[in-house]
Amino acid sequence: MVTDETQTLLDDLDARDWVMVQDAVDMAGDWLRHRNIDGGFTDEVAARFVRLAAHPKWEVRKSVAHALLFLRHEQFHAALAKIIDDENAWVREAARKTLQRRTELTRADINSDDHGDKILGLLTDLESRHGSQARRAALKIADNLHTRFVRLAYHEIVRVISPLDASLINLERELQEIPGVPTRSRSHIERARGRVQLLSGILDNLREFTSEPVGTYTSEKLLPLVKEAEELALSNIDHPAAGLVVHSDVDTALLVEANRSRLLQAIINIIVNAIEACQGLDRKAEINIAARKQAESHIAISISDNGCGMGEETLRDCVQLYTSGKRNGMRFGLPLAKRIIEIDHQGTLSIDSAEGEGTTVVVVLPVEQMRVED
Repeated sequence: MVTDETQTLLDDLDARDWVMVQDAVDMAGDWLRHRNIDGGFTDEVAARFVRLAAHPKWEVRKSVAHALLFLRHEQFHAALAKIIDDENAWVREAARKTLQRRTELTRADINSDDHGDKILGLLTDLESRHGSQARRAALKIADNLHTRFVRLAYHEIVRVISPLDASLINLERELQEIPGVPTRSRSHIERARGRVQLLSGILDNLREFTSEPVGTYTSEKLLPLVKEAEELALSNIDHPAAGLVVHSDVDTALLVEANRSRLLQAIINIIVNAIEACQGLDRKAEINIAARKQAESHIAISISDNGCGMGEETLRDCVQLYTSGKRNGMRFGLPLAKRIIEIDHQGTLSIDSAEGEGTTVVVVLPVEQMRVED
């Protein structure tokens, strides 16, 4: 909803005086960061940022580059693509820094807002004292330590889980040969094995989440990649909703530069979530997958379902680790997909959902990966 205050800001973004426009861009960036603004107003700001990314004054373009950091909108890419190779060095540097910082915001989203805000604050303080190289070095060291810790923990826990699972299997077989064993005893073992398998799955997901992607990107046809993801997602579900229909509308000409296996994993995870959301519906279950070119530089992939949907709190938390609306779930699917899309592929993942109606996930990917110098 556009109020008098927001309309004034939008008018200032359209002003003829470039100084007024620059001030308005800075204010819009501050609002995007600190205010809970509605989607309609964000759409209006995003459209103006795309236009202002080609403003004749470099000062305005630089302000746009800074403000884009907090624009969670599919038009982020269209605006950034205009200034990432700007003729002005100050604008180029601001745009490249924004692209790098988006990965930090993604990590903050995944690791929870409070934790992420503290990390971003520490990094900003470090940069103010020692420069941007110190900030990048600290991030790299933190990522390496975190990955090393997870790998060591994984191997140590697996060393305990594997013989435990084997012992439970042996015990189950021995009980089957003993007459008169209460059914309750067998059910205890089945539940114990189920817990071990759940823990093994959590460990596998955590290892996958912290794994470093292979830095190989190739030009991929999007249609076969989406079809493969659809088939693999359906094969991962034991009992898909009866009568589930999946519609695909992807142009055969669409190409995207990607790390194929990682992007495939992200799309599988999103489709699996959609399939699971359609379980137990009292209506025909449908999933629609569509892709379109966004300007010349990006592709938007939409995956929507008419499943159970999510309330506001679940929607806010669904891309964070260790939160789940599913029984026996740890919610790695969407956080991993977000990491792959936004960190590995410099894209965006946005989710719109209504409880009882369904969910739409929109993934926007650059046709070509932007190269950023360290």
